[in-house]
Amino acid sequence: MSYFDTLKRGAGDMGISLSDETVDRLVQYLGLLEKWNKAYNLTAIRDADKMVSLHLLDSLATLPFITGKKIIDVGTGPGLPGMVLAICLPEHDFTLLDSNGKKTRFLTQVKMEMGLKNVTVANERVENHAHQGAYDHVTSRAFASLEDMINWCLPLPSASGNFLAMKGVYPDDELEQLPDTVTVQEIQPLSVPTIDAERHMVIMTRKG
Repeated sequence: MSYFDTLKRGAGDMGISLSDETVDRLVQYLGLLEKWNKAYNLTAIRDADKMVSLHLLDSLATLPFITGKKIIDVGTGPGLPGMVLAICLPEHDFTLLDSNGKKTRFLTQVKMEMGLKNVTVANERVENHAHQGAYDHVTSRAFASLEDMINWCLPLPSASGNFLAMKGVYPDDELEQLPDTVTVQEIQPLSVPTIDAERHMVIMTRKG
């Protein structure tokens, strides 16, 4: 099965409808990731078939939770889930933040080659990010513990914004360590086709 078919079918199995144009663009991004990964070691996963499952489909599982227009993806790495979401949601504004220069150079190249007008690449540490209180969603995927995410990212969402943290197994220990500056609204199990592993979305809001 082609990457196009795997993505289209996998998204459909998650209840996500993607246009053929969007899937084509996701395949284009996959090609750039595979090409740059050979030189820059952007991800430990080398095989493009595994990238489709473990990176693209896994990132697409975040899509149904994006209801706001302004999103920051913290510790985005090579754009996971931020670049995947930005390709799917061209009317939304995405800031992709990472302190690793190799990864942000790759993201800047993707933005240029694909003509993505809705993407801002930020090569900096999250605590130095200027646009605090500006975001509807603060996303992260395997970026840090929940405690560290909140301690570093607490000022980023707007008063009505939230934190969307994608985790693997149910994060009992991490939940116990959360500071009392946030409320856990919901923890939703995710089913990602072709991935035989637990996934959970932890949705949190700032108190006050």
